[in-house]
Amino acid sequence: MRNGRHTFCRQPILNRGMRVLAYELLYRSGDDTEARVEDDARATSEVIHLAFARQPAGIFLGHCRGFVNFDAEMLMSTRPEALPREQVILELLETIQVDDAVVRRCGDLKERGYHLALDDVCRRDASLEPLLDLVDVVKIDILQVDDARLAELVGWLKPHPLRLLAEKVDSLERASRCLALGFDLFQGFFFGRPQGAPL
Repeated sequence: MRNGRHTFCRQPILNRGMRVLAYELLYRSGDDTEARVEDDARATSEVIHLAFARQPAGIFLGHCRGFVNFDAEMLMSTRPEALPREQVILELLETIQVDDAVVRRCGDLKERGYHLALDDVCRRDASLEPLLDLVDVVKIDILQVDDARLAELVGWLKPHPLRLLAEKVDSLERASRCLALGFDLFQGFFFGRPQGAPL
């Protein structure tokens, strides 16, 4: 759905059987395929309003879940609890500085039945360790990681009770590499570009 220069869209997330399990819900300035976000909190607010406040999310999510981006400010607000926990995955942006308050907040949301994802993990980072047994999904931007580091990242994350999502997969070669490494979920132009959500 377009509103002037702004676009509300969704990008599919697939499992190893190439079945769509979820969509990342996006609100951007410019063309659907360009990831130009001027304000993370505003973008999340618009997604929440368009996807969940105006009408039932099932209209465009169906039986799938929706990944919704959260920065630190939005995570620590009451906005997550306004979303239907059975339909969303709260995607924690890489800009969040993980501290005790963030870990407590994530633990509280998990106890309330929400699912969590870490966005754009590109390196082994000790500061993320307290979250790895709380989050359900870790998204790895494979364009930012060479083959050796990608295998190292997978080895670091696999012992935790989470699913690995390869994002920005743009070719058959990269998709095959991620399948061989044991990734569970896949997102990127190779599988589907963001498309306007049917609101």
